[in-house]
Amino acid sequence: MPSEPERLFEKADADALLPRLRGLINRLQEVATSQEAVAARRRLAHVGQSNGSAEAAAAAFQASADLRTVLDEIRGLGVILRDPATGLCDFPALRGGEPVYLCWQLEETEVGWWHPRDTGIAGRQPL
Repeated sequence: MPSEPERLFEKADADALLPRLRGLINRLQEVATSQEAVAARRRLAHVGQSNGSAEAAAAAFQASADLRTVLDEIRGLGVILRDPATGLCDFPALRGGEPVYLCWQLEETEVGWWHPRDTGIAGRQPL
């Protein structure tokens, strides 16, 4: 199965996605830290050490499915989520004809950074 071509972003394209992306990342954080998800992970860990129960496994799998749904939606936008806790995201782009990432974190109001693809956040530079 051939992979889809990479979506390339201009700053304006990335900025336009931020409201939707903020909502998705907030949802992801809520699902990951919800009492149900935490309890399901505990139950699943217990299931792995005992005979377990179908209810514990089902709860854990539902939390996992909810996370996967949000992650898939983010990936479908062409955005690379690097860290759900900080909302660190990369947007594939070109700068001077070279492939780079536009870089953004949840607390930032706009996409204002970029970095070469081989440096990560340590190589962030202002646009």
